[in-house]
Amino acid sequence: MTHPAAPGGQTTPEIRPYGVPRSLPLVGIVGGMGPLASTELLRTVYHTGDGRSEQETPRVLLWSDPAVVDRTEAIDTGDLEPLYRAVESAVRGLVLAGAERVVVACVTAHRVLGDLPPDLLARCVSLVDVAHEELIRTARPHLLLCTKGTAQAGILTSGPYADRAVPHLVMLRPDDQEALHREVYRVKRGGDPLRTIDFLRDALPRYGVRSFVAACTELHLVTRAIAAAGRSDEFPAIDPMSVVAQRIKNGEL
Repeated sequence: MTHPAAPGGQTTPEIRPYGVPRSLPLVGIVGGMGPLASTELLRTVYHTGDGRSEQETPRVLLWSDPAVVDRTEAIDTGDLEPLYRAVESAVRGLVLAGAERVVVACVTAHRVLGDLPPDLLARCVSLVDVAHEELIRTARPHLLLCTKGTAQAGILTSGPYADRAVPHLVMLRPDDQEALHREVYRVKRGGDPLRTIDFLRDALPRYGVRSFVAACTELHLVTRAIAAAGRSDEFPAIDPMSVVAQRIKNGEL
């Protein structure tokens, strides 16, 4: 349906219910794993205004359920069914609510993403694919920072772009992986994300790299804190959550 011409002879855009322009997609976020990370993703989407009116800003549905089983524990025990059920229920709920694209805001939960029914999987945006695309684009070594579960399951070493992306990944040794996992859970519990700079300052030179991949959504809190402190050039990162936030802003998902 086309509305009557506006003053000046211009035709107004087609309008959905509630006056929302048709060009803006509705994006669903499966959050709560943990809640601080998915809330920070929303903050990133809306934080920097670009002069658009409120009605032209991104349309986002957040499904935040912190009761989902610990993802690393599920991978450790091999009992992935509760995690799968939680992710499938959340993605399906968002799609039924009208979401055209869905972001699962937990990298470790991507262990079960490929098991979703094809109709739901087709709606999902993979943070792993986003990270791999950025690794291919930058074509330089990055330290892989992720949870123990993500590392154990090899989540960042598989996928359609893995053959070109993985050569640019530098893996943590077991003792450093343990230390990072503790750091992630400190941030999960509300610890100051800027303190993670201490880990980065120590680890990056030991592995002979300048950059890292924030392959845990809690690390989005860290990259945001680093940016707010004006230190992004000192600690450059590929943060798939930041990339996705920008794509949501641009209507590119």
